[in-house]
Amino acid sequence: MGDGIGGPVIGCLSHNAFELLVTHFRKDNKEEYGKTEKIIIAKIDDPENPQYSEPSLEDLERALKGKFVSCNVQYRDLKTDALVCNVFVQKPPEGF
Repeated sequence: MGDGIGGPVIGCLSHNAFELLVTHFRKDNKEEYGKTEKIIIAKIDDPENPQYSEPSLEDLERALKGKFVSCNVQYRDLKTDALVCNVFVQKPPEGF
């Protein structure tokens, strides 16, 4: 897909999936996205906490819950209706 969305992580669902409150969209997105989306992590990039092993649910909650992330959408999994994304932990945008 190549689309981009972002927002705070509102809950972790498993060791590789979380729920995102979508507050930011790239202007050139090709698809429409809901107010909340289930995200399956293809790759995670957190410069403050690099991941080299398979995280547990608790690890993912510590790393992501309440943080602002941007997601580069790879594709939507049609079985689960979840977005498979590369995830980047960021500082929240100004005024967030």
